[in-house]
Order: sequence, then C-alpha cells, then structure tokens
Amino acid sequence: MTWHAQLALVLALVCPATAWCSGKSDACSSNPIPLRQFNALNYQANTCNLKWNRGCTSLDKHGALQQKPPPYSLCNSGHQPAGRVPVDAYTLSLQNNNFAPGSARWTLHGLWPGSVDGTGGKNQPYGCLNGEDFNETILTTFDGLLNYFWPTNAKFNNTMQCFILSEWMKHGTCAVIPGADGTAFRLPQEDYFRTAFVIANEFNESPTLRNQLLEKVKLDDVEPLISTRCVQCAYLATVGWTGTDVASVPRMSGDCIDQCFECGDFWDTCPPAQLESTVMLNSSNAPREKRDSSSNSNATASFPLLEFAMPAFMSSENSSPWEGTWRSFGAEEGGSGKFEFAQTFTDNVLTVTTDSPYPRTCTYERRGPKELVLRCGGDHLEDCLVQRLPDIGGLEAAFLACNHTGEPAPASFYAAMDTKGCGNFLMFRCKASAAGCSFSPDSISASEPKTETKTEPESGFESESKPSPVSHFQPGIAGAPPALLGSWRSLQVDSDYEEGLAQWNFTSDGQASLRWPNYPSRAVQRYSVSHSDEDPSLVLLASASGTITTCRFQFQYQPVYSYAVLDCGSAGDNEEDTQNTKWAMGRCNPCSAHCRYSCGAENDFCGAGSCDPAESVEAASVDALPSLFDNTRATLKDDHDWCTPEDSGCWPTKTAIRKLEQELDPTVPRLGLRWHSYPDPQPAPVPMGSIDNQSFYGLGNAPQGLKALYYYEDIAEMQRPCFNQADPPAVYNTASDMCKAAVHQNEYRNWNPFIVVFPLNERHVVAALNFAARHRLCIATAGTGHEYNSRNSCPTGGILIRTILLKDKTFMPTWHEDSTLAPAGAFRFGAGSTFAEMHAFSKDYSRVISSGWCSTVGMVGFHLGGGHGPFAPSMGLGVDNVLEIEVLQVGRNTYGQPVVHKKIASRNRNPQLFWAMRGGGGSVWGVVLSMTIRAHPVPDGGLSRVYMSQTGTFCPDDSSKFGYQWLRGMWTRFTAWQLSLNQKVSTQPGFFINTTLYNEKRNLCSVTWEFKFEYFYAGGQAERDYIRFRDGLKDVLQTDTVWEDNYKSAYDYLVSMPADKFTLVPVNPLPAQHPPSDVATGSQNSVLVSRQALKTKFTSTMMDVLDICVKSLKNPDKTSPDVSGYRCGFHYLYTSLTGNLGSTQPGDTAISPGFRSALMLWNARTLTTQQSNDTVYKLGPNSYFSESSYVMHNWTARYWGEKAYEQLLGVKKAHDPGNHFWCHHCVGDNPDDAFGEPLGAAAQADFGDQPDAAAQAEFVEQDKL
Repeated sequence: MTWHAQLALVLALVCPATAWCSGKSDACSSNPIPLRQFNALNYQANTCNLKWNRGCTSLDKHGALQQKPPPYSLCNSGHQPAGRVPVDAYTLSLQNNNFAPGSARWTLHGLWPGSVDGTGGKNQPYGCLNGEDFNETILTTFDGLLNYFWPTNAKFNNTMQCFILSEWMKHGTCAVIPGADGTAFRLPQEDYFRTAFVIANEFNESPTLRNQLLEKVKLDDVEPLISTRCVQCAYLATVGWTGTDVASVPRMSGDCIDQCFECGDFWDTCPPAQLESTVMLNSSNAPREKRDSSSNSNATASFPLLEFAMPAFMSSENSSPWEGTWRSFGAEEGGSGKFEFAQTFTDNVLTVTTDSPYPRTCTYERRGPKELVLRCGGDHLEDCLVQRLPDIGGLEAAFLACNHTGEPAPASFYAAMDTKGCGNFLMFRCKASAAGCSFSPDSISASEPKTETKTEPESGFESESKPSPVSHFQPGIAGAPPALLGSWRSLQVDSDYEEGLAQWNFTSDGQASLRWPNYPSRAVQRYSVSHSDEDPSLVLLASASGTITTCRFQFQYQPVYSYAVLDCGSAGDNEEDTQNTKWAMGRCNPCSAHCRYSCGAENDFCGAGSCDPAESVEAASVDALPSLFDNTRATLKDDHDWCTPEDSGCWPTKTAIRKLEQELDPTVPRLGLRWHSYPDPQPAPVPMGSIDNQSFYGLGNAPQGLKALYYYEDIAEMQRPCFNQADPPAVYNTASDMCKAAVHQNEYRNWNPFIVVFPLNERHVVAALNFAARHRLCIATAGTGHEYNSRNSCPTGGILIRTILLKDKTFMPTWHEDSTLAPAGAFRFGAGSTFAEMHAFSKDYSRVISSGWCSTVGMVGFHLGGGHGPFAPSMGLGVDNVLEIEVLQVGRNTYGQPVVHKKIASRNRNPQLFWAMRGGGGSVWGVVLSMTIRAHPVPDGGLSRVYMSQTGTFCPDDSSKFGYQWLRGMWTRFTAWQLSLNQKVSTQPGFFINTTLYNEKRNLCSVTWEFKFEYFYAGGQAERDYIRFRDGLKDVLQTDTVWEDNYKSAYDYLVSMPADKFTLVPVNPLPAQHPPSDVATGSQNSVLVSRQALKTKFTSTMMDVLDICVKSLKNPDKTSPDVSGYRCGFHYLYTSLTGNLGSTQPGDTAISPGFRSALMLWNARTLTTQQSNDTVYKLGPNSYFSESSYVMHNWTARYWGEKAYEQLLGVKKAHDPGNHFWCHHCVGDNPDDAFGEPLGAAAQADFGDQPDAAAQAEFVEQDKL
C-alpha cells in the first residue's frame, strides 16, 4: 500500500465520525492517479479495479483518463457514505426502444434502489457496504437476456461489459427487499438480474401494467417509483427459475401487477421501507411465497408477502375484498378526535354507525379501482377515494376520503389531507387469520355516549386533576421509542374491546396517558414508559402501583399520517395474569404541513426535536433578539449556489418540467383573472397598453384560463428583454406567453424567470418548491408584480411562483388568538388578493381595511414591506394590522437536505418570524399562502376625500404669480399645515414638473409645475377638523377650487377611478445606454422625514432639489437617463404614515425607527446618488423598502438600521437555511452590492468552467446506458 493510501486509511479509522466525506467510486489501486488509489468509503474497490482493467474508460475534456460510465460520488449531500444509505423504494427506469432492433419494445435503463431523501442522481444508496464483487460470468450466463431486456445504446459508445459491471457496482450492491422476518434481505447477484428481467418482461407482456403507468405520463423514458414489496414479488417469481432464454422468464402474480405502479412518482402512496442496505448475504432470511397461517397479532417470524400500498377492492384474506365492517376515526386536521365510526359495506350500501350525532346510510357505486360515488339522501353525491394501506399487526388498514363539497375525489391520502371539505378516515379490520380480533358495529351507539357508573380507579388510574408523573426502575431505556412519541387517536381492537375513540399520548419526559375524549366518566390512566435497549419495539408501561405491562409496538410510516399497533400483555410476555389489550392507532407525522394536532413541544414534536430552528429561542420583540444573532453576517453565505443553464447536472430537463406540470393539475381551469368592468373588483393590475384593460395582457382569457406552468424552451429567449422601451405599448400585447406570464413592474436587468407556475393551492406550491430545491433554482415569488425594484425575478432565471390565483377570503367576527387585537374582527385572505378585491369583500361586512393607495397592488407585499396608505394614520401601517401569516418554507432535514414545511407566524407562534416578516420585506421568507389582518369599522361619517391642485411656472422673478420664488413660500405654508395634521388625515400630494416647452423656448418661464393634492379624512364632512384642514390647504395652495366626496366604503372610492389609473410598466425604465449606476439610480430616492426634520429642513431641502433641476435645464447632464439630460423628476410627499398627531406607533415590528416615527415619506425621482446624499438623505437615515431607488449604498442601514438588519439576517438563516429565496436588496442579499449585481463579474465568468458539474451531467445521462 502506498504512503498516501496508508495515511487515508489511518485518518478514516481515527476520525470516522468527524471526517469530511469525499471522493468518487474510481478510487482504487488501479487508478492511474496516485492520490486517488484508495478511499475507505469505496466499498466496491475490487469491482472498481475491474472497471479500470477491462478498459471501461474514456478521456475527459482535459485529456485525462476517466472511468466510463463516469464514477459516482461516495457521499451524499449530508456528507454521509452513499454506501450506507437505507433503501426506501426502487426506481424502475425504462426506455421506449428505438435503438436496438430485436430487443424488447421497452428495455431497461436500470433497477435502482433509492432513498426517500434522494432525487435523480443525488443522495441515493450507491456502491453499498457488503455488496458482492461483480461476477463476470453474469455476462455469459445472461448474454441473451441482457441483449434483449438490457441492451446498450450505441450512441454512448459503451460496451455491455462496462455498462452491466457499472450497474451492479453502483446499484445492484444496494439491492435489498423485505425478508422473511421483515428486515432487509440482500439479493444475491444472480437473483438481482433475474428479478430485473422478470419486471421488464412483465411490463412488455402486460398491457394492463403498461397502461397503469403510461396513462399518467406520456414519455419515451419513464422512471416510476416501485415499492420494495413489488421487487420482492418479482424476486419470488424467480424462485425455481433456472432458464436463461427469454421464453423461460416467469410471470409475476396478478396481485403484483395490480399494485406495482401505485407509487407513480410520489412518496405519498409509497411508504419508505427503511431497509438497511448494508446487510450481509443470508439465505435463511429469503422471503417465503406464502405467509404463515398461524401468525398472530404479535408475531414477527413471518412476513406478509404483499404488504404495501394496494388499490381498493383487491382480494385479501377476507371473503370479500371490500365488504364487511371497518372501524375508523377521523384523520383530518379539522377532525374533533372524539368519535369512533364503523363503516359496513354490503354489495352497494354503506352504513355508518358511530357514537357521534352523525350516523348515516348511503348507497354507493364503484367508479374505477380506487373511487366510490356515495349517494347519501336525495341527490347529494360525494366522490370518495378508497386506498388500501400496508397490513399491520393482524389488521388490514385502509383510508377513506370523501369530498363533501361535490368536487372530485382527492388523488391520494396526501392530497386528501390538503383538501378543504374532505372527510378522511383511517380504517382497520381484522385479518381472517387473526385470533382474538372481532369487530362489530352493534355496540357503537348512535345516540349520546352512555352514562357510566364511576368507580374508584384501580392502580394506575388517576382522575384528570392528578397529572403527577409515574416512575419505575425497570431495565432498559427510559422513555418511549421516538416513533411512539405523540398524541395518537386509538381504537381497542382485541376481542373484548371497549367502544369509543381513545387518545394515547406519549410525551418526551417518559410519561404516557390514556383518555377517552367522548367518555369523560372514564378515568385517565397514566404510566411511566421505557423500552428495550435491544428491541425498541418492546415497550414497558409502569402504573403508579408498580405493575409492569409489556407491549409490542409496530409502526407503519405513511407521509402526512402514520399508524401503528400497540399490543399489550400479549402471549409470550410472561404476564400470566395480564389481559391482552390491543390498540390500532394513528397520528400526524412530525412537522407535517398538512396535519399538526399530534406533535408538539410536550412530545418533542413526535421525536423530531423541533420543527423550527428558531423556536428554541424565546423572542417576541427586537430587544430579545441580539444575543441570538451575533456574528450571523459572517456565517450566512453572501454567494449563492443557484443552478444556471450552463450546468446541465442540475438545470431542469423537459422531462422534469413535464412531471412538475403534472403535479400542478394542468387540466384544472385557472380562471378568475379576466375582468369585465366595474363594479367587479380588478383581480390583478393592468399592464401598460393592455387591450380592454386585461391583466397579463389577456393571457388568462382563454376558456381554460391560465396554464399551470410556462417555461422557456429556448434559453437564449430567456436572456432577452420581453418588453422594449422603444416599442409602442400596443405591441406588448403580442409578446410571448412566457413574457406575459412573468410580467411585472420595472425590469431593470432582463432577469426573466425560466419557469413560471400558477398554483391553485398549497399542494401545488409544495410541488414547485420541491422542484426548485431539487434543481437548486433561485426562487422568486410574486402576486401582482407591482414591485418597483424588480424584486420578482432572479439573475439566473430560476423559478417564479405567482400566487395571484390564491384568492380565498374569510371574515372572522372574532379573532380567537386575542380578540383585543381585533375588536372589529379579522379578514383572512389568500396571497393573490388585491386591495380592490379586499375592499369589495370588506364592504359586505361594513368594515374597512388599512390598505395602500393603488387599488391593484397585492395585499401580501404591501403588508410585508411596511405599508402606508389612506387610512394608516388612524388604523395603522400594514405591518401593524397583520395578525397571522401562513407561509411555506424550504428547510433542511437531519441529513441537511431540503424539505418543504409550513409555518404559522403570529404573536404566539413563531414570534421571531412574525416580527421579521412584518417589515422585513417580502419574497425571502418563503411563499405566503394566506394572511390574516385586522378589520376596522367604517368611521362615523364615512370616508371623506378632498382633492385640489395648483399650477405655476419656474419664472425666476419675484413678481411672477405662482413662479419659482412663490414656491418657497408655498413650501413653508405646506410644512406648517402638515405639522398640524391629526390621525384622521392621510395625504398623497404629488409635485410634477413639465419641461416639454423648455426644449423649444429655452426659457424657465416655459417650465411648468403642477401640485396635485389628494387626501382622505376618516370621518364626515361636517366635522370641525375636516373643515379646518380643508380650509387650511386652500390657504397653502391659494386656491378656492376643491373637489369633495364622501364614501360609505373604501370600495365606493375605488370604482370611481379609471381602470388603468395604476398601470404596471413592464419595461426597463432606464435607457440601454444608462444601466443602473450612481448617476442612473432608477425608481425614486426616498427618505422618511421626521417631524423635526420637516419643521427645520424640508423647505430649504426642497428648494435645493429644485435648484438641481434648474441647473440641469441650463446645463444638461449627459449622464442623466432623461433623454434631454435633465434631472427634473416628480416628487411624492406622503403624509400617510403614523407620525401624525394622535397616531399610535407600535414597537413590535421590523420596520426602522425612522419609518415608525416619520411624519412624511418623500419620493424624489432622477437624482444621482451624490445629489441624494447632499439633499434628501440628509433629512433622515431611513428609506422605505417598497418605494426606493434601485441603486442604493448602505441599503441595509437605510431600510432597517444595522442592528435590526443583523437580527433579520439571523431569522432569515434560521428559516431559509439553504438561501433558496432571494430578491434584490432584500434580507440575505449582498450588503455591499449597491447596483444589483448579486453574482458579480467573477461568478459570471465561472459559469462555463465547471468540470465536476460536467462530469456529473455525463454521469447522469450515461450511467444507465
């Protein structure tokens, strides 16, 4: 052994726990590179040498020798050995043969063991420990079968020898299936290939099997998940088969054919098997063809042949596949968890017996293998999904999900848990062979729970008022096994069962309790819990009297909702005087976004420890946060690991995109964005020039509405501007569908998204996030796209998730979390709701909401960024009104891999996140699904609006009426009037300068200005303050012309506006020759002006800014983005904050102190950075996140202040650890990047030089060929 190999071995042995896992599978003694001749994690070194010695090589792009197919990584993304990753299911990779005449119609790419945490070529079990070295006689023994079922494609210039050798080394060494005792059984090498031949043959010979798969996905290459039980069934078909010709290949059993492809591409119907991939060969554990008829509920010596997700109505031990009685309980989030149900199916009648008030009898008819249609009285129809689940502990299990709304049945158990109005039941019934198990609905009363005589509790029983812990000193590990932690809905299923639904609760402090929610007279039983250190399924329950009961715990994982059997006092436990008590139980999985009632802090979140990295720190305000986030800036990466189109190893293929599209339910209509006229509220903004004032340039006007997904087939098109400033706006209507789907305000950088998705529900958002994380795509989010600074797009393309179709709305008369926060009730709305829609909705309840001035702005972005508007001084800023936020995030599991989860943020739940999202800006915290805000009563006297204006010129002489010098006096009067305003007044004055005539006359008197002044008063026109403020403004502007209106609702005001008043401008506002820079800052330079600064500095500063305009008129500035070289932009001077006299100023949000105390927001257009520093920025240290310049230095300080930004950055890291969500000058962006260049020049240059990525891409494509 060479010195470097010896050193590597020593390091691997000395530091196995802390060593950084690295290397590839070509590391063996025959590698021509000395430093790559040994790696302790390459468990297939002998087969690796065989690849080198048999010429399985090619030249890489640098001319060096490399293995072919390319080597795989020895480590997953969590830096754990790939050769030790458990096997959860298999991928069956098939190709529609168009390259090998004489071979099967559908040929194998491979049969690959896979992990639930892996995707594609990532994080899968590869080259497993204890796998056999490759036996080259396989190539001659199976020559005919390999060429027929597993041919190589000539275009990849590979040999059968190298290809099959690699398939075994990488995949076959990890092939395990459930054995006779239920643990992993390693497939011997010959059996692995025979099993693959059986499956390939079955697919070619069985039209039913092909149709099951191909009716879902119409592709030439398919890669469905198949369960380990399906592979087990194929293996059993090989028992006794010794032939080597195609005609001799045996067929699988009919049961296997019916269920092999139930998984599709998803884990929700394919529960992970969690089989150890490192077991030794052990022929004694080979699965048997028939189950042991003597098996009982506690036996583990025999294992059922087919115990995996099965369609309903399949033959079983029962005399009928479906008829008979099932006992059940509600599994959905909204279920009460109190009642037991019994569903009895006869030929076409379903009778539900229950101890709830809702018994019923329905007729049903079958509609497909997994669907029922119920008719329950009259013409009421319900579509139901019925799905068999793996058997467990002598019980058959299934779920029944009925959509009460009349909509189609959900597609799966996973989808059912996410479907509103869907009743979901977890059902159990006895196997025919299970002794001591008897179900009967007769004892379940449909009336009130029967009254029971309360007796003194026996040992181990306590009343509800005595929850003291129980202790004992039995050997073993204290506490329940992690899988048993949680609150379980439970049914007794032994022959002497007690009716009703029970609740077992196993907590992390080693305690357990049993209670009956619908039978309060039954005493609560409490136990101390331990489990065997040798057999975690052996659980010991100790009562207060010291009695020890031995139980056997069997657990069956299902995504979202898992179930188990707890069999206590069963035979063989040496407890002769203990009566057998057996429980069928179900609970939510930890940290599930769809089901949360089972897991909490008391049970360690069902063993997960925490569902939120930030929850371990208590912080309800800014003051509680600093110690948590020390040095966070140094640990949060400013660079990004986004995939780019140049990296084919991660960039999505068309096949991957089509699969995502299928997950988004593309056939479901996406309607609701077509607008006709008032009084209908506008559902989305009108882009500039859109025909008939339609949103998205009419993209959603087709009969089916929008498509679920849009993407660029040509990457070059993605990198070009969609809308050109030089074109007339009417041309924008002819833009591509992709451009229309991504349309948003002010595209400064031509950063078009590669993919745009339009989700309809939470499940769709989850699919999009999983897809984005899998492909390392930068994630941007948008509702309406009204963002000024192009924060709805990513520099690398990435994915844009548009939530505009999430428009559910609910009024809650009482906010139950804390009714004092919302005495007039609350509104919950979907993330796609606009101000117009919410004002129309709130009008129906005689309420009003705090909103912005623009009717088609999205509610969510407004409230996250801060939110000023016509009612803010009296009702609070947007951030002050938020009560709860529902957001989907991409976190990490214990292996460091991305996982999507949902957070509810409020004052009591995830308070750090709640603080950060209220003022920390949108887009970077996750995808907001819904938000809840305060409702406000309409003020007495209604909502009064006042409008007046004044015009003048820039004539410099003092005698000119409304000339330049008159303005100086007007600004002084304006300041005094502003300082007098109370909380009832909110203003949005705009000062506009017109230089059109100056170009002809070159005379300052030809430069005109107009001061348009609109404000709202929260009250009636007869009020003294209303009259005082109106008349005072007339004096300021020296005008007697006033327009006055009074509205009973905010929506009455909106319908008076032109439909295109707030158009969305999709072009780059800066000319091509003026990219974002310090002299072309884009958008507007904003400053939040305090009361003191307004009083002492505003008038002089405003005149300084106007002097800059005059100077540029006399001497045009060639660096100005204005075509004439002027710097005479408009100015908005909002007094629509919380600095008015009498306005409240809460201190528990993330907005800057300058924002909180500001009386005025000044937005100034076309100033350079230096001019802003010399003028407007001197009025205050802070700018408004949602209205500011694109180019900004020290933007973290100007938006939030450095201290608050460090805290925001810490929350960002905790809730988006992979930095998946990004937007320009948002939390997590590079604080030193003033100009919007997040990748930097160096990063751009590096895109094309990624040899490892190229090798990985080649490996992904050629590994199976």
